[in-house]
Amino acid sequence: MARKIRAAMPDDLEDLSQDLRKNLRARIDGALTRLDLVTREEFEVQRELLVHITERIESLAAKIEAAGKTTGTADKGSARKNPKS
Repeated sequence: MARKIRAAMPDDLEDLSQDLRKNLRARIDGALTRLDLVTREEFEVQRELLVHITERIESLAAKIEAAGKTTGTADKGSARKNPKS
């Protein structure tokens, strides 16, 4: 049935339909490009990297705290003091 309808359509109408599809596709592609989206794979790689870095930071913080306890200079989260202040 769709073939019969398409066959009955004038060639100009078919060309118009194809042009509309191409233009719509180009606009959608352009809009998606401007959104600066990432693929699921890229997202998962970045998520895994963030988890790894967070674990590393926590590990290093624990080592610093343990070293501070053994030397009696445990950092309680305060910033370094500026000697000029």
